[in-house]
Amino acid sequence: MGKYVKYGLHAVIIIGLVIAGFKYLNGEDIWTALQSFNYLFLPFVLLLSTLYFVIKAWRFHLFLNPFLKTKREAVMRAYAAGQAATLVPGGITARIGLLKQAGVPVEASSVPVAFSSLADQTLFLASALVAAVFFEPARLPALIILGVLAVLAGLLLIPPLRHGLRHLADALAARFNAKDKLDNFFDNVTKLLSPKTLSWTLGLTLFSLIVEFITLDLVIRGLGAAVPYSSLALAYILPTMLGRLSGLPAGVGVTEAGMLGFLSSYGGLGNDVATAATLIFRLTTAFFRALLGALIYAFGWRGDKENAQKFA
Repeated sequence: MGKYVKYGLHAVIIIGLVIAGFKYLNGEDIWTALQSFNYLFLPFVLLLSTLYFVIKAWRFHLFLNPFLKTKREAVMRAYAAGQAATLVPGGITARIGLLKQAGVPVEASSVPVAFSSLADQTLFLASALVAAVFFEPARLPALIILGVLAVLAGLLLIPPLRHGLRHLADALAARFNAKDKLDNFFDNVTKLLSPKTLSWTLGLTLFSLIVEFITLDLVIRGLGAAVPYSSLALAYILPTMLGRLSGLPAGVGVTEAGMLGFLSSYGGLGNDVATAATLIFRLTTAFFRALLGALIYAFGWRGDKENAQKFA
């Protein structure tokens, strides 16, 4: 089983990096965008992109630590090493595999994986709803998303359905001899819901969002343009949220199309500048982090020799 995990992780991380390359290194458009960019901005853009990566890795550790005391550096490296795999469908689970190599049980590592995505989506949704109050074009997509989530939440409030889903989960877990692991997962979720942990993790989520705003702003300024901060926030929040809800890895395609549309329609940018800004932003964030994560996996992750548990 250990061999399957080892080679499987190698495969998904390499495939994720290849997908990122094909998606963002698409020749002529990238070349045109790069020709118009002021490279004095590039070190600051990449530094902010790296800072965002570190914040998310630190938050991942904070989500794990309440119920399993772990070594921060090892958990953060596991988060980073699995970044390229997130560009493959289901690749986010590579982080669970990496932490399993480091001695962290699946029922423990799956909690921060789930809550990392939930924290991002919660903040995106809250920001979109606030924006919808003041910005008419944001109302329709925000209300559609809110409606879908309201329906899902309403269904879960129906006791028979909620209990039925739990019984189904229990049955599936029992079928694969994982009932104890499922019970431990729910116990770990309960331990995570403390005011201290939630305030720290939501604070880091907000900080990471601000870092992305600044990164996008610097990219646009590097192209000799500027966008009002209200439009800039919308150009990042709504496309990113829709991309994540699409189910596509890293929201590829959906995020770029939405960002391009917002920057050109409501950001006051010409189509060429908006296209260049979108491509460079995604290149220096999604692709750059995938590459950085692949390098960390290749040269900084020791596989089965890792030990993430502090008292193991």
